[in-house]
Order: sequence, then C-alpha cells, then structure tokens
Amino acid sequence: MTLLTLQSGFQVLLDKFFQKSGLNKLDKREKKALTAGVLFLVCFALFHFALSPLLQARQQTAKVLIKKEEELKQIRLLQEEYRKLQHQAVDIQGRLQQRNPAFTLFSFVEERAAKAQVKEKINSMTPSTAEGEGLFQESRVDLKLEQISLTQLVEFLQQVESQENVVMIKRISIQENSKEEGVLDAVMQIITFTKKS
Repeated sequence: MTLLTLQSGFQVLLDKFFQKSGLNKLDKREKKALTAGVLFLVCFALFHFALSPLLQARQQTAKVLIKKEEELKQIRLLQEEYRKLQHQAVDIQGRLQQRNPAFTLFSFVEERAAKAQVKEKINSMTPSTAEGEGLFQESRVDLKLEQISLTQLVEFLQQVESQENVVMIKRISIQENSKEEGVLDAVMQIITFTKKS
C-alpha cells in the first residue's frame, strides 16, 4: 500500500464522515482546519497513549538494567572476597594443625615477654576465650605493660606476633606514662584461635 493510496483512502473516509455528520456544508478552508485539528488530536492521542508510555518503559528498563549490573558487580566483588577469606581460613587451619598441641596463648605471651625483656613491665595479664561459630574459638590475653620504652615495646610486638602460631594483636592503646617522662604504658589484646573441645 503506497502513501498515495493511503492518503486517498483517508480522504474518502473523511468525505464520508463529513457527509454523514453534516460537516460537508463547511467551506474548503474550514474543512482543512477541522481535518488538521482531527489529525492533531489523533497524533496527540497516539503519542500520549502509545509512544510516551513505551519511551518511559524503555527508560525505566534501562535504569533497572544499570542497577542490576551494579548489583552483579558487587556480588562478584563479594564472591572474590569470600574466596580469599576461604583460602586464608584453610591456610590458618593448616598452621593451627601444625602448631604444638600443648600450645597456650598465655604461656606463649609470657615466654615472648621474657625474650623481649619486658616481663617485669607487665602490670596485668588476663586470659579469656570467646565462643564463635565453626570449629574454632578465639583465645585472648589482655595485657597491660607499664613504664616501657618505645624500643622495648617494638621488640615485644615483633616477638609476640607470629604467623606460624597464628598469634596477632587485635587492639592496642599506647600512651605516655603519667609518672615518668620518656616511657610508655600500653594496653593490648592478643589473640589466637584454638580448636573447640
């Protein structure tokens, strides 16, 4: 169907409409104005009820798609992080199994304090355990050192942190000693993991 036949078909429909409605008595200029008005209304209705919702739906779909792509990126990042943590957990489990079965964190910290020559600087040393999920529990020693030099503190920290024995410092607070100038007080939480009994 060509444009010419479409146009002539539309003209025939308009002529019939004008005859039945009595609008054929209008002069040619009024008919053209009325035709233009009807065409405008038809185009407006098509745009408002068909094309506009379609465009809005397309924009909405594009926004949803962008959001879902971002969520997928986040999921992939979390998946990668989970894999790394799993690998670390397997590594830590392996080291814990190789550790001496008689190992205790309290005696380990005491031994390392003696080695770093800070045992006499210990003000308090409190062991505890925290139940966690899984096969292992957190074993902890809360330690307070007083009137210690910076060199001694650094030496002790190097001695006490051990990858081989899976011992790490979870928290540390260092401040100047209030009684003696040039020395420090340090409070720290030293942790490891032990198999639940």
